[in-house]
Formats: sequence, C-alpha cells, structure tokens
Amino acid sequence: MWLSSVTNGPGAIYLIVGLLMILGLFFGYLFRRVHLTDVLAYLFAGLLLTILGFKASTTFFNIVTGATLSFVGYIVGLSFSRKFLKRMGRKVMIILVVEVIVTSLSVMLFVYAFTRDLALAVLLGSLAPATAPAGTIAVFRSLSSHGILTDVATAVVGLDDAAGIIMYVVGIIWTKGLLGYHVTIGTAVIHALWEIFGAFMLGGILGFLFGYVGKKKSFTPEQNLILGTAVALLGWGLASVIGVSNILTAMAIGMTVVNMNEQLGISSYKAIDAIMTPIYILFFGAIGMEINFTLLAATWAVAIVYCIGRTVGKVIGCSFGSWIARAEDKLKKYLGIALLNQAGVAVGLAAHAAQELGGTYLGAIVITQIAVTTAIFQIASPLGTQFAVKKAGEAMNI
Repeated sequence: MWLSSVTNGPGAIYLIVGLLMILGLFFGYLFRRVHLTDVLAYLFAGLLLTILGFKASTTFFNIVTGATLSFVGYIVGLSFSRKFLKRMGRKVMIILVVEVIVTSLSVMLFVYAFTRDLALAVLLGSLAPATAPAGTIAVFRSLSSHGILTDVATAVVGLDDAAGIIMYVVGIIWTKGLLGYHVTIGTAVIHALWEIFGAFMLGGILGFLFGYVGKKKSFTPEQNLILGTAVALLGWGLASVIGVSNILTAMAIGMTVVNMNEQLGISSYKAIDAIMTPIYILFFGAIGMEINFTLLAATWAVAIVYCIGRTVGKVIGCSFGSWIARAEDKLKKYLGIALLNQAGVAVGLAAHAAQELGGTYLGAIVITQIAVTTAIFQIASPLGTQFAVKKAGEAMNI
C-alpha cells in the first residue's frame, strides 16, 4: 500500500528522474568494471524501476525521447562538415545503399520462410533497415572511440533515417497492394518526398539563421549550449507541426551550422556533448521502463526470426557494401555488428503503419513486433557495437 502510493503518487515523476540518475551512475560504474557499456546499465536501471512498481507516463517518455533524439540528430549533423563528407561521401553512400537493401531483403526472406505471410514479411522488411543513432553514438562516446569504423558508422546511422523512410514508403505501398487496398502511388511518393526534403529545408533555414547570427557575434560556451539546445528542440517541434522527419530536421540544422561556421559548429558540439550523460541516462532509462517481457513471451517466435534476419542482413550488407566500395578490412568485418541498434525511427514508422493498416490483422501485429524487437536490440546491440569498436582497435576508454 505504501509502495503503491510512492510509485504512483504526485511525486513519482521526480522520484523516477532522481532514481534513474543515481541508479544509472551506480550501474554504469558496475557495468564498466566488467567491460559492459553504460547504455546497458541505463536500460537496466529503468527495468529495475519497473520491477519496483514505478511507471512513467507517456508524456514523460515522449518528452525525454524527443529531446534526446533532437540533440543526437543535431550533434550527428554537426559531424557532417564538407571536409568529412568529401572524405567519406562515396564510400558511405555505397555502404548505406547496399546495407539498406540487403537488410530489408534478408528480413523479408526470413519472415516469409517462417510465416508464409508475404504482407507481414514485406512490412517488417521495410521497417528493418533503420538504425537508431542514439544508442550507437552513446556507445562510441562511452568508449571514447576514434577511427574509420567510428566515423563511417556515425555517418551511416545519421543517413539511415532518410533511407529507412524511403524503404518504408515502398514497403507500405506494396503491403497495401497485397492486402487489397487502393493505393495512389503518386500521393505516397509526394508524402515521402515532403517528409525528407521538407526536413532538410526546415533544418537548413534554422541552421542558416543560427550560423548567420554566429558569424555576427561570438558566443560563450553557456550561450552556445542554450542556443544549440534551443534550435534543436525548436526544429523538432516545428517538424512535428508541418509533418516532416524530426530527426532529419535536427541533422540538417547541424549540417548547415557546421558548414556555414565550422568554429561555431565545433563549439556547439562540445557544449551539448558535455551535458549528454544525464540525458542518455534518462533516455535509455525510460526505454528500459517500456520493455514488456510479457509481450515478448506472446510474440517471441516471429520476433526472434526478425532479429536473426536483421542481424544477418546488416552484417552481410555492410560487408558486401564495404567490398564494393573497396573500404578498409575492419569495415568489412565489424561495421554491420556496430549498426544493430533499433529504436525511435523504427518504432515511429511502425506506429504510422499501424494507423495506415488499422482494421487489418497487420495493424495490431506490426507495432507489437517492432516494440518487442526494439527491446531485444536495445539490450543486445550495445554489446555488438562495443565488440566491433574494440575489435577494430578504436576504443580509447576500455
């Protein structure tokens, strides 16, 4: 009775935030002692709070997720300077295209072979390529990793959102056709183009304004922090209002800023990176609180097949793409293992698919499957990223 009043009372949200911070710090220390990444520690902290009876509201989850992904998108965008893109451009684009296509086909084939349900296979295959940048970047940050694998992985996860949206649009059109829907391809294509290019236009405008002001006036680190977080959050909110990709908008802001004013971009990156640890604790802690193992027990078979197909696709796709691009051996061996994380983009697209397919059996299945597999990858993928970075010899903080 007393515990219930504490975990669900008016002060519960403050208890959740405080406990996540303390437990995240504590478990982070313990997990590092056994050479496990901080991300797993933060997930475990959230899971422990759920076991103790705490439940975060949907509003809390949405705010923490939105704020974190806006900052992650922004700082990933800040990495895409002209110098970086010139060095990585062709290589990254080849790897990205091959990885996305192979991952989608792999999941499609695995799921169809297991279920003999082509519509389900096509839909899950179209959702599979998207890689969550937050978890991947967080592992790189916790290991202080530097090198070609880290650079290429950062570029690929940053661009995966756009590629994932394009693949999803193709998949949802195909799925609707298989289910007997009347689909206007032109409308679907226009919507996809708006979501992608509209995000780049919005992010470009906001980034230009920030970069222009930065050229006229120099900022202190505190001012850089305030303005950087403000413009990232503003972009995220405006993207929701006009119906374009949030994370692409945040990325476009960062890309525009760093290419208009490299010094401002570097300063902004350092200012925001300095506050990311508590934000990551809340973000992954909140995801840990959303993991539902009862749901996993009910849908484990298809979920496991999806995870196997996605892992095989990522590894083979990155290896084959690296071979075509004549990239370094460490990319052929380890890049795919570093890119297994799945979270916000896949879940968001799954929610959209559930709305589009409402009233069909797939509407209920798709959101459950992606939620369950996201939980699995949130737990397993940090280990894969950590393994890849260490085997590539790029982990500075072991």
